[in-house]
Amino acid sequence: MALTGPSVKLVDPRDLLEMLRQHPLTAPFNLALYSEQHGRKGLLQAMREACSPFDGERLCTTECFQAWEENLSQALLTSQPVVRSCPRGLIGFIIPLPDSKGLPDCLIGGGVPERKPTVKSGALDGEIPADEVIIEAEAPRLPSLTEAETTAEEISRVLPRLLEQQVHTLSLARTTRRLEAVQKLARDLADSKDSEQAMAVVSEALVVLFNLPRILIALQQPGHTMTVHSTLGLAPDSFRLDQKRLADYLVKSSGHPETLSDSDLEALFPGLETSSAWIFPLVENDNRYGAIAILDVDLHGRDQALIELLVNRMATRLESLKTAEGHLRERQSSGRLVSMISSLSLVESRQELYRQILGLSAELLTATSGSLMLLDSNDGTLKIAVAKGMTPSLAKAMSVSYGEGIAGRVAKSGFPMLVNDIERDKRVATRNRPRFKTKSFVSLPLELENRLVGVLNLADKSSGDNFTEADLNLVQTFAKHAVLMLKRVAILEKAGQLEKLAITDPLTGLYNRRFLENRLQEEFSRSQRQQQSFCLIMSDLDNFKIYNDICGHLAGDDALRKAAQLMRRSAREMDIATRYGGEEFCLILPGTDKQESVFVGERIRHAIESESFPGESHLPLGRLTTSLGIAAFPSDGVTADELIHAADLALYRAKAMGRNRLVLYDPSMENQALLAYRDSQHN
Repeated sequence: MALTGPSVKLVDPRDLLEMLRQHPLTAPFNLALYSEQHGRKGLLQAMREACSPFDGERLCTTECFQAWEENLSQALLTSQPVVRSCPRGLIGFIIPLPDSKGLPDCLIGGGVPERKPTVKSGALDGEIPADEVIIEAEAPRLPSLTEAETTAEEISRVLPRLLEQQVHTLSLARTTRRLEAVQKLARDLADSKDSEQAMAVVSEALVVLFNLPRILIALQQPGHTMTVHSTLGLAPDSFRLDQKRLADYLVKSSGHPETLSDSDLEALFPGLETSSAWIFPLVENDNRYGAIAILDVDLHGRDQALIELLVNRMATRLESLKTAEGHLRERQSSGRLVSMISSLSLVESRQELYRQILGLSAELLTATSGSLMLLDSNDGTLKIAVAKGMTPSLAKAMSVSYGEGIAGRVAKSGFPMLVNDIERDKRVATRNRPRFKTKSFVSLPLELENRLVGVLNLADKSSGDNFTEADLNLVQTFAKHAVLMLKRVAILEKAGQLEKLAITDPLTGLYNRRFLENRLQEEFSRSQRQQQSFCLIMSDLDNFKIYNDICGHLAGDDALRKAAQLMRRSAREMDIATRYGGEEFCLILPGTDKQESVFVGERIRHAIESESFPGESHLPLGRLTTSLGIAAFPSDGVTADELIHAADLALYRAKAMGRNRLVLYDPSMENQALLAYRDSQHN
């Protein structure tokens, strides 16, 4: 009964099983294969396959299992088929297979109820001879024990011929089909857009193409631990995954598929019940992406090679996807860096720049907390300029001495610090503070022209992961360009202060007459272009020379500053208040007609009248007040000189009417002014 020759190695036991299931002799039975190397666990699995489909979910008893063991030993010892009937009335057989390294040891059949003879209805026991027993109509489908023995002997007799004539042809045809399918799947993998799509291609191939009963796929995403991606034929809650042990196992593995021992199975997948397990690592260029575990199958060398080819193609695709994602992130990071640095170039204040540097750095690294500390050259301490994830009052109160603490040591050394675990890193070795969610952080010095400016600290990635070298390199590149903006802002601030001095009245802080003249020209052009009106208010403090003589010039300066503040607060945000000269002020009211300007002017007049000024009780009106004249473009003038002249005439009229009042310009004021001038010349 021996089967020899190299071709037997091509025989896949599962091909043999499929062929035998199609043979008429085995049709009533459920079949399974058994190899001695699998021991008691393999026999139990074979019994379940042979009996359970016909016997519900009930498991065989201990006595039944022992009987199967005895029958198995007898069959292997005698190399002859053994047929048995179990206590529950199920027929089973064990047929030794031809002696070959490429085949299992036995074919096991079972799960068929034994046929029992019955007599005609109404007959009494003993009335009908045994040779006249009549079987019920449904009984012919069930074999008797004797018929089962005959069937087993016939299967044993024809098995070598079936193997020689059919199995190898079936195996070769199946190998060819699977190889062609794997080639097509490899192209599908190469076209997959992401890891999910690649995994779907391989999962479907393992189930459909190789008819695998149970599969477990574990993947390791970048920056994350190993997780179960999918399970096929398994209940996800029937086992656990030891993430660390599986990751360590893959690091130490050769990268080639291998069978897992019982101890390895229990260690890697606690609670997983299986008779055998093949594990195929997903490895490419020393990068471990995960593993695929195939359960309860004795893989033939042919299928093992094809599955390994498919798994390797998947690992290659995962590697290329990772590389592509890395390049995309680099391009996105580069573009984002350029955008961020460009946005910094628009910042014109030092404090806003500090805030932007910290905020954009945190955004780059997805950090949820951090601080930007500046070196105080006076006392040598680092103080928090801006903070993220910390209350402002606490941030202002905190400071670190140069050379002390993490930030102080980074400042002194001039080297950045990347820490994964603050409690285990020997450079730090300190307990993590409760306000930090993770133990990983980045701290780097900020230098401008070889001079330490401060230290940037970032912590608590939003994902909970550790910071990486790539994170450090990215934020260093950004910080290197960002600190250059400090010099630019300093120049802008200095230039802004000089410009402000050039256009600002030093006493009152209002714009000066030079600014007024330039701004008036701009307003004329804008109003003409947009066909809008605007108004000009001339204001003069009443009896101010008397106030100066009574209270002194220092009190007079204080009064001018206070009046300027009142005007600025009473005017609208869009209005422009200037000091015209002495105690005279001028306000530009853009886009405003005379009626609207009266409300603004009255607010100013009332604010000054209501304010208390030292010594004002000695003035003729008993308080310091102001008179105002209003002229409008274009009705009262189309040039700066014409408009100022018109507002001056209205102001002069307010003074003449008793002061502390507002007067709108009227053309008749020109004749009154001319008459007044002639009278003054005649006198």
